[in-house]
Amino acid sequence: MGRKEYRSRFEKRKQNRMLNIAIGVVLLLIVVVGASIFINGGSSQTSSSNHSADKKDQSSSVNKDSNKKDDSSIAVEDKKDSEAADENQDASKKEDSEDKDKEAADKEKSEDKAKGGPEGPWDAVGTSQTGEHTKSYDKGSADWSEQTKALSYASGIPEDQMTILWLGNGGGPDKSVGRVLSKADGSRYEIQLQWEDGKGWKPTSVNKQ
Repeated sequence: MGRKEYRSRFEKRKQNRMLNIAIGVVLLLIVVVGASIFINGGSSQTSSSNHSADKKDQSSSVNKDSNKKDDSSIAVEDKKDSEAADENQDASKKEDSEDKDKEAADKEKSEDKAKGGPEGPWDAVGTSQTGEHTKSYDKGSADWSEQTKALSYASGIPEDQMTILWLGNGGGPDKSVGRVLSKADGSRYEIQLQWEDGKGWKPTSVNKQ
């Protein structure tokens, strides 16, 4: 073998070895870079997933707190409305009770006055007269009409069924006495009247005759 051939083979082997080394280095770099991309990509995806989960948990927590506050506010408003309704109901009941008491008192007073009759009790019958009072026994006068009303009230005889036998002075400027007859049963009564300023004539005694 010649020297030239030996040198040529040696150079080819050397070239092949260098090429193999280069190819190996390139493959190694490819593996390293690929592994790095894979690892970084997985980590980024995991981090993004964890971040999304944290945001979801925070949002859920905020919503729960908001719902709790809303529920609490609604409960407070409902309680206030209920208390206001109870107060209004109590006030209404109190007013109704006061009105009923007043009506009962007025009715009792009216009944007592309406009772009248020979047994009493009696109240003044009221008057439309003003100013200083002066007795009058003139038929048709306001004073005569009010005395007639008092006689009917004290005797229990309706005016249209009552005959006034006599009506005159009862022994003083504010006193009168009347004698009446019932057309229905013929009963007779002598009635003493007393004038009360602003209230009218009041029966003070009734005697059956």
